[in-house]
Order: sequence, then structure tokens, then C-alpha cells
Amino acid sequence: MRKMFLFVLAAAALLLMVPAQNAQAQGQSETPKVEVGAHYTLLRFRDFSITDSGVGGRVTYNLSDNIGIEGELNFFPQKRSTSLTAFPLFVDSTRTQGLFGVKTGLRSEKAGIFGKFRPGFVHFGESGVVPGQSFTQFAMDVGGVFELYPSRSVALRFDVGDTVIRFTNPNLVSSTFNSNNLQISTGVAFRF
Repeated sequence: MRKMFLFVLAAAALLLMVPAQNAQAQGQSETPKVEVGAHYTLLRFRDFSITDSGVGGRVTYNLSDNIGIEGELNFFPQKRSTSLTAFPLFVDSTRTQGLFGVKTGLRSEKAGIFGKFRPGFVHFGESGVVPGQSFTQFAMDVGGVFELYPSRSVALRFDVGDTVIRFTNPNLVSSTFNSNNLQISTGVAFRF
């Protein structure tokens, strides 16, 4: 995790050294305001030794070249099992993740690098251990985003983040803990 953070930090420093190109001189207008995209994502549940893959969608509204507000929804269809009886929510359940927050950073005509801060939730579907019950846990995604702009209307996006999930068992409050989980996503967005 530390190596990934240092990589994102080094990439940000390199982007700062590259002078931003003037989009007006190239006949381009300002950064498109709305981005709608789809992506593939991996989420590594560190404390449970489980890696899930899923798909998702994202909508971003760019307030300026440097700040955007975004919402993301991911679905992980795999049903997994775990031996942790204090947290039956992992047994035979799918997961849905929703994250809503900001990204801020630097953007040139061809690339951008951003930091992201997005609170949200992870919902665990009906569990085989507790039939008919589902659980929703608080989540916080903090990380970095690298974007490439092959054209004005298309963006390729690569995310790396620490998705912190606050696990609370509703039946056993003393077993509450925070779990740091690596999440990597890659996808494409259409810009309007």
C-alpha cells in the first residue's frame, strides 16, 4: 500500500513539472462540465483475505478544471464465504458500493492527476447465516486518480485508493473495527 501511495505521489510531482497547455490556443473550449463513465474495479478486503471484482458507473460534474464533484456506484456479484462468525455479512452475500465526494488536482489538455475524498457505504446483500438480513457499513475512499484525454469527449481513468470500511456487527457492538482495503479501478468516461 505504501509503494502505491509513493507511486501516485511521484506521478503527481511529475505532472506538476509539465507546463499546462493553453486549450484556447488549440481551438478547444474549457473542460467539459459533465462526465459519465463505466469501469471495472477490484476491491481487496484485507482483513478477510478476499478480493472481489466488479463493475460500476460514475457521474462527475466539473466545477472547474481542478475540482469535480462525483458519485460512483459499484456492484460485486461474487458470493464469498468467511470463517469470521462475528461478521456473518460476508457469507453468501453480494456487495454494492456507493461513494460520493470530490476530486481535486491538476489538469492539462491531455492528462490530469487528482486526489479524491469520497464517503459512502458498502451494502452486503442477504446473508446465508442470517436469512433475510442485509447489512450496510460506512465506507470512505481516499486516493488518487490519473486521467488521459485522447479527445475532448473521451477520458480514460485509472483510480487507486484506500477504501476504509467501518465494520459494525449489529449483534456484537464490541467487534467494531475499521478495515483499510485497496481498491483499483479502470474505465472510460464520455465528457459533455
